[in-house]
Amino acid sequence: MPFKLFPTPTRQQIILRSDNLRSDDFGALFSKLFGDRYSDTPPPPSNIIIGGVYGRHDGVSFRRMHYHGDFTVSFPAPQDEITFVIPTAGAILFNHSCESIGVSHIGLAIDKADIRSMRFCDDHAHHGISVNRHQLTERLSTLLGKPIVQKLHFEPTVDLNTAAFQGIKALIDLATGTEFDVLINSGTLMPSRLREMLIDAVLEAWPHNFTEALRRPAPLVAPRHVRLAIEFIRAHPQQLVSGVELARLSNVSQRALQEGFRRFVGTSIVAYQRQVRLERAYEALAQPYSVSVTEVASRFGFSNVGRFCQYFQKAYGVSPADLKSR
Repeated sequence: MPFKLFPTPTRQQIILRSDNLRSDDFGALFSKLFGDRYSDTPPPPSNIIIGGVYGRHDGVSFRRMHYHGDFTVSFPAPQDEITFVIPTAGAILFNHSCESIGVSHIGLAIDKADIRSMRFCDDHAHHGISVNRHQLTERLSTLLGKPIVQKLHFEPTVDLNTAAFQGIKALIDLATGTEFDVLINSGTLMPSRLREMLIDAVLEAWPHNFTEALRRPAPLVAPRHVRLAIEFIRAHPQQLVSGVELARLSNVSQRALQEGFRRFVGTSIVAYQRQVRLERAYEALAQPYSVSVTEVASRFGFSNVGRFCQYFQKAYGVSPADLKSR
């Protein structure tokens, strides 16, 4: 059966485009283009027919797929991704901490770390995006301008009749259309920009525990005493300064400074100091040939390395050691 691989070999190949293929033929093409990412997963029956478009770049995949036949796929190994599924035909069932069923009017957000198996029923078809969790957390941190210190949770089921989800579907149609092949091949659209567009689409449209913060209007201009404290904290991230000392430096009472932070910064003085120290620690660990995690933790005032690693993991969705190794 015919198939195509896009873009051309002179550029990084990120899109697999195929007509209806037997599942084993499709799997061979997938492995050729993206590596054997699902080697631990038992293959589906060979009589299953798969078609559509699948693309992947740097921790983000996007797809417009259809499956002829009913079958189950098991996942022995957890994956650190969240997958967003917009069904267009048939049904898809995820077996994880509970059972989630996606049909033409119900979309799903599933943490793939919890998936045990998924079943495709009634000639299922869907549009989908899967994003590495740390990519979502890092982008959210950039959009909010601060580290994320709570785990990101998406609404597990949504009503697809809402316009926002039709917007995600339209973007996937665009990303899997031949027009994008031309843009990527010509260098007009870089794969990294497409990846960012897809991540932004789910962060802005799919409800999660930071949706309200993303939609909150820009904060009011902080008064001088709050700005002075912020400037001092950012200029001396390695220096642990108490609220009393910051208030003295800002020429106000500690209570006035605390209230100023809550109103104009949206967090406490201590939490803001920790955010800044985590930001600087991230920058230090992201540098090539960076020093050890212990040294970075100590440099920015974290005396307990284990607790530093916990804060860092919550803030960025990746451990300090993993970031350093990348």
